[in-house]
Amino acid sequence: MLEFFKHNTILLLFLVIAIGYLVGKIRIKGFSLGVSAVLFVGLAFGSLHPDFKVPDIIYVIGLIFFVYTIGLQSGPSFFASLNRQGIAYNVSVAGILLLSSLITISFYYFVPGLQNGSILSGLYCGSLTNTPALATVVDTIKNMYPNLSGAQLDQKLSEPVIGYSVAYPFGVIGVILGFQLFKKLFSINLQEESEKIARTMGLGGEELENEDVLVSNPKIFGWLVREIFKAKDLKGLILSRIKHKNSENIEIVTGETVLEEGDILTMVAPRKILDEVTPIFGPRVDTRLHVQRDNLDYRRIVVSNPEVIGIPLGELDLHKKLQATITRVKRGDIDIIPTNETVLQAGDRIRVVASRKDLDTVGKFFGDSFQSIAHIDYISISIGIALGLLVGLIPIPMPGGTFHLGFAGGPLIVALILGKIGRTRGIVWTMSYNANLTLRQMGVVLFLAGIGLKAGYSFGKNVEAYGLVILISGMVVTFVNASLMMLIGLRVLKIPFPLLMGIISGMQTQPAVLAYSNDEVKNNAPNLGYAMVFPTAMIIKILLARIILKVLS
Repeated sequence: MLEFFKHNTILLLFLVIAIGYLVGKIRIKGFSLGVSAVLFVGLAFGSLHPDFKVPDIIYVIGLIFFVYTIGLQSGPSFFASLNRQGIAYNVSVAGILLLSSLITISFYYFVPGLQNGSILSGLYCGSLTNTPALATVVDTIKNMYPNLSGAQLDQKLSEPVIGYSVAYPFGVIGVILGFQLFKKLFSINLQEESEKIARTMGLGGEELENEDVLVSNPKIFGWLVREIFKAKDLKGLILSRIKHKNSENIEIVTGETVLEEGDILTMVAPRKILDEVTPIFGPRVDTRLHVQRDNLDYRRIVVSNPEVIGIPLGELDLHKKLQATITRVKRGDIDIIPTNETVLQAGDRIRVVASRKDLDTVGKFFGDSFQSIAHIDYISISIGIALGLLVGLIPIPMPGGTFHLGFAGGPLIVALILGKIGRTRGIVWTMSYNANLTLRQMGVVLFLAGIGLKAGYSFGKNVEAYGLVILISGMVVTFVNASLMMLIGLRVLKIPFPLLMGIISGMQTQPAVLAYSNDEVKNNAPNLGYAMVFPTAMIIKILLARIILKVLS
């Protein structure tokens, strides 16, 4: 069997991925390794034979796809977060990550048995659960030791993987335990905090609902809808239909619609927002305009037309061009209340209200083709990745020499910028949510399986030599990192705990911690916090992991 796999390493690669996914689904008291289990299975198989490894290009390509798709998806949220508040969050995250790197470097001088820069750089990546940072360390080692023999280089490449894999599990579990600890220490009522932040930030964990109201508030009689929204600061609310008092027709609400006594409005929002804004207009009525489909109708449409992708809804001017309005945008599993600033992405499912006779025209305008969004534009992806690789080759001066962003940092930075730009003339840089997620998952499993197999043979004896001290040291880094951010977030920055859970998940760049946070909070606050700091944390970790390696080598 060993000989068979030795000569069929590609078969072995996919066997590792399959078994790794199965292991990753095992949950023990709510914790699972998730996709990172692929690395541990790769290490197990790689330990069986020194030739159980795949060509380096496989895991390098996996790494590039992984970081590039993350950057594209995170770009808009990252740049949107760079306001005064967002900058404070990102500066705090960067400072804490820098402190964690200094603690890691101090282990070299004060902890017996950890006088190895490669292992310590991997420990830093594992305790902060960052795979791209590990990848950039591996990439750097290959460039630092070009004269080593194959066996010597494999031994050297296994060292950061040892530090990463031993420290990684507590990097997930420790943060979750920290959430539980700080909730008790600060007597945080998570349900109350979640409801409060949902109201103040216009977030909603619930499904969007329709509700009709009778306009009866004299203070808004004769007002334009856009004037009411501006005066009352109505966030998270859509007015979709109106039936005027002396009319039998149901019409689309626009910013120029004038409200008069006796009009009936259909509102769309999460239940909590509906309860808050209803008094502004008048009492609820059970007319259910949204089910009356005589002249107006609605349809779920898939955004697939490249001409509308990457363009804010305000610029599309649907009310004038198509006499239509968008009441909901569903991206992945999340419903979004559309605004003029909402930028459509490929694969978004929008609910459009329009005249029944115009719905086919509206569908053609947005594309409405599942087959089209299944296609990936390899022209834009190839250009973007090529630009990222060129940026990764640029030498950056630092004390003791220069370094490069490499295969991980270069594509990530370029992808963040292109994700923000969205499109350049006819080139659409973004891709559909489903395509992005598919490429991202494919990339990360190829990297984890490939590097696990490569490092596996040297893994066993090194764990025996360093295992316990790496585990304890990694726990220290994880605990300091998460606890310090919780203290600063709660006491200094006054961040609501549901949002803080997302920020710490983003600082940890850990989807499993984010999933736990979402399960606890049950609204979009953790997702928002995650997106605000994730790109900064990713870039900082990649840079610091490489600096740790350079300083200690």
